[in-house]
Amino acid sequence: MTSYIIPYLDPKKHNREEDPLFPEYTYGDDGDRGIILKTKVSKGDFLFFYKSIENNPCITAFYEVEKVLDIHKAKLDNTIMMKYQNPHLFRNKVQENEVIVFGNPEKSMIFDTPLVVSRALLEELSINYNPSPNHTELQALTLKLRWKRLNNSQVNLLLEKVNPLHNVGFLKLQKDLESPIVLDKTEKESVVKARIGQSIFKKALLAVEKKCRLCGVSDERFLVASHIKPWSQSKSQERLDFNNGLLLCPNHDALFDKGYISFDDDGTILISDGLDTETNVFLNINENMYIDINEGQRMYMKWHKENIFKN
Repeated sequence: MTSYIIPYLDPKKHNREEDPLFPEYTYGDDGDRGIILKTKVSKGDFLFFYKSIENNPCITAFYEVEKVLDIHKAKLDNTIMMKYQNPHLFRNKVQENEVIVFGNPEKSMIFDTPLVVSRALLEELSINYNPSPNHTELQALTLKLRWKRLNNSQVNLLLEKVNPLHNVGFLKLQKDLESPIVLDKTEKESVVKARIGQSIFKKALLAVEKKCRLCGVSDERFLVASHIKPWSQSKSQERLDFNNGLLLCPNHDALFDKGYISFDDDGTILISDGLDTETNVFLNINENMYIDINEGQRMYMKWHKENIFKN
């Protein structure tokens, strides 16, 4: 395992480019840092991200790495180019050793409450702290964090402090859970329950659907439990209502999520005018496609057509 603590780019200081891009769990870099990502980091490793908040260095998120791709290879993947918006994917000029990292959305986390990095935390992590008299406290702590390589025990300690998904109590609750839960407004529980909810949501869809609604892909590893009305805009009960979902392959999930396809009341596919005929063929969609749609799904699909679909 090769894991790191990494500073993130402030979009206000880097031409409005935010990286890591937390909404989609991506992170790109190049040069010497790109070499580190390309040669040292692999699936299952952890990247912890920090920034300064009120003159304190704070860890604000972590990704459990799903894959690391050379930017050239990523640009050739049409699904990646449609689904992700990381600035590294869309620059005209590729930098030397430029790569992009994808965090696993189900195993990565953006914190509700940042973890403040103090001298005490460095001591717990067995990181020596001998500040220079020429440095402020913030500068001294930041120097200790920047691209700090972490061993397994250090990673586990940080996970225990910031990630409720690794708590024994949560794992027992997840194992015992047999039916959807009702999300409440308690901030400390919101992230945990969201993860439980997402897991249950996919489990509920898999109970009634076994393959992509459009193309028939049946390998569960490549099926996405896609919300018709997005999670972020749904009420608590809507988030866990399996009628608010479609089981899709990553390709068709990206099209649906971005509003390039939707479905009429009878399940007939609607294809955005923004896609030409050749693109439709390449993306495996055509006007003869349809899905079975029930009454409960029609309400959500109406919302999708009015708010997401690109006519």
